[in-house]
Amino acid sequence: MREDLESPEGAQGAEGAEGAEGAEGAEGAEGSAEQEEQAVGLSYGEPFDSGFALAEQHQLTPDLPAALAVYGELLAVAESFEDSPDVRLLRGHLLSDIGTVRLAATDLPGAAPPIGRSLDLVRGIASEPMGPNGRRLWLEILLKTLLASVELLRRTGQLDEAQEAMDEATALLSEFDDIEGLRTAEIGLSRVHLLMDRSAWGAAEELASALLAGAPLAEPYLLDCLGVVCASTVRFEQAEDYFARAEQAHLTLGHHAGRQQVLSHRAYAALQAGNLGRAEELYAQASEIFERQGQAEDLAVCEQARAAIAAHRGDAAGAAALTASSLARFQRVGAAVAAADTMLMGARHAYERGDIDEMKRLAQGARDVYQERGVYERCAQVDLMLARTLEDNLNRTDHGDHERASLANALSLALPAALTLEAARYDFATAHARSQWLHLADEAMRLVFRLALRSNDQGLIFELVEHRCAGASLALSRTPTADRAAAVFPDAAMKTYAPDDGAPLTLGGIAAEAAASVGLRVAPPPKIVMSAEAGGRTALQEYVRAAEFRYHRRIVSEEEVPFCPPTI
Repeated sequence: MREDLESPEGAQGAEGAEGAEGAEGAEGAEGSAEQEEQAVGLSYGEPFDSGFALAEQHQLTPDLPAALAVYGELLAVAESFEDSPDVRLLRGHLLSDIGTVRLAATDLPGAAPPIGRSLDLVRGIASEPMGPNGRRLWLEILLKTLLASVELLRRTGQLDEAQEAMDEATALLSEFDDIEGLRTAEIGLSRVHLLMDRSAWGAAEELASALLAGAPLAEPYLLDCLGVVCASTVRFEQAEDYFARAEQAHLTLGHHAGRQQVLSHRAYAALQAGNLGRAEELYAQASEIFERQGQAEDLAVCEQARAAIAAHRGDAAGAAALTASSLARFQRVGAAVAAADTMLMGARHAYERGDIDEMKRLAQGARDVYQERGVYERCAQVDLMLARTLEDNLNRTDHGDHERASLANALSLALPAALTLEAARYDFATAHARSQWLHLADEAMRLVFRLALRSNDQGLIFELVEHRCAGASLALSRTPTADRAAAVFPDAAMKTYAPDDGAPLTLGGIAAEAAASVGLRVAPPPKIVMSAEAGGRTALQEYVRAAEFRYHRRIVSEEEVPFCPPTI
């Protein structure tokens, strides 16, 4: 390998570097063209330079199959060269681009091998001697591939792994002379998407807004993200303003694929606002475009939303057909968590039409995915659904001497799940975010109280009341929401997380509202000590332990307070 890997001309032909004519042939060219070429850091010679340019043009059209065909032809040429560090870098670059295009085409299983192989190739030459331009080229390709890996992991629901790749990419930023802020914007946009997937709306909005002024090429994507954030936090006029600006920015830059994403996000905003007619119209338009272009994942998202709208309107057959189609597409592209969300929606539809066996099949399939991916709040939702079927069975069937055992079984599912769905709200510092889970948590607690009253367990009922009163102030945190179809779960693939900075929990109890109003996290309710003896029983202790073990989250704080006995 040459000591200065400024551009891997040695990869240009079987005759080797000494016979290469591409980039070396232009060595005598003086002035701005050479400076621009070096600034960009990409010069492989022919057929690679013109091939890269053609493939990029196909991506902007967008004509993704054509782009893949060009990259495939270039890779075949690169694979025919004798192995060297230069050749490995060229192959890594082409594989990275192939993976990126497959991501754009929503071929997630197809994107994983080239992205993984690219990372192996590029990381494998990290210790090779490189000059300044060679090092810059290597950094560009590694960063590009890491960000593709972040997107792949994020879209397949592996958010923790995506965060690790994000951190590795961020660590590279200090090695760039990023005068125009392009790399900062690129990494920042990827981080915004990851924050949005974690429903960290405030942090995502703050970062996107900060990046907006200094990132003209990323501007349309950041504006689109801000539109989604506003739509998700019930600011629909602001959302539409951002979407309009994003569409215009995409039009100015010639990014037609980006404009199509804005269309689907406008449909999402309409659905959130309860404008089902508008949402259905926009989702249908987006579905037609995505189907024509073979973008299976985007089409599956549209079908999932259209299924919710159909179910809301009482079209059981239409909802079932769209749910089945969405599920099949998500499974085919490897979007496991999104597929599980569709299964959960399908389980609810099956439950509503009385098909309990189908409901159980779909619910258990979804739960298996959620358990594997650590989306424990969704596991709680599935268990709540299963507990509801047990209550239905108790209502329809005489269990005789076994009724007490059946009630205990239903409570063992329902109560830990209800405690977890309530506790999910404590991670959020805004009334709106908490209210997204409040309806579901209230529904869960109503089921628990029905089961407890049916069991005539006075001690359990008393402890339930004590526990609810300890965290009652959060029940006041309601925000007006539109009558919308997406009532199965608060937000698609939502998973709650503690802050990255490990900030301690803050005020709870009657001070919770004041804490939330200034952006502080709210502590879970305290343990309610039911006995005056040291180390005595605390309210719902066995159910709290089950919830914390089963769903991997804090249900109560370490603080202990005595219960207040009634006075006459």
